[in-house]
Amino acid sequence: MVTDPHAALRGLLTGRLRGHERRLRRFTERDWRRYGDLLAGALLVAVRRRFVAGQDRAPVIRFVASARERYDAGGHDVDPVVAEALVWAALGERPPVPDSAAVVVARTVLLLGLLEDEGLTDSERDEILAAAAQAVDVSTQDAERQETDSTRIRDRVRGAMPGREAP
Repeated sequence: MVTDPHAALRGLLTGRLRGHERRLRRFTERDWRRYGDLLAGALLVAVRRRFVAGQDRAPVIRFVASARERYDAGGHDVDPVVAEALVWAALGERPPVPDSAAVVVARTVLLLGLLEDEGLTDSERDEILAAAAQAVDVSTQDAERQETDSTRIRDRVRGAMPGREAP
């Protein structure tokens, strides 16, 4: 089943802006988190289709400049340093960039630019979104598993401390 965050991102990427905006207005906090995760995952997949770790900086700089030129008419919405950092982070060359409104805007502009440059068919675009959704789901499951493991360890430590009972 296609979730609203998935459908909203697909609408944006296919130019269906009214549907995209309509879906965004109905988002819950959980939907916003999922949308942000899908956007980050789709950018990761798209960046790795175009660029490779260890490559020269010039193609990344040119791409960011091109995407800003096409989608940031005023030239003030997308910080080129943030945009380049997102690309290098997706390639594992730099640490992840912390989320912020500026990062979401940069991710959106970069993703639109990458997908437009590739001239993808609808089915190829859907494959990228499916890969992003799968990556997000695996990451979420891993995080939940780590949280459960941390809770178990904490509870064992508390139970081993003098004067404390295990729950």
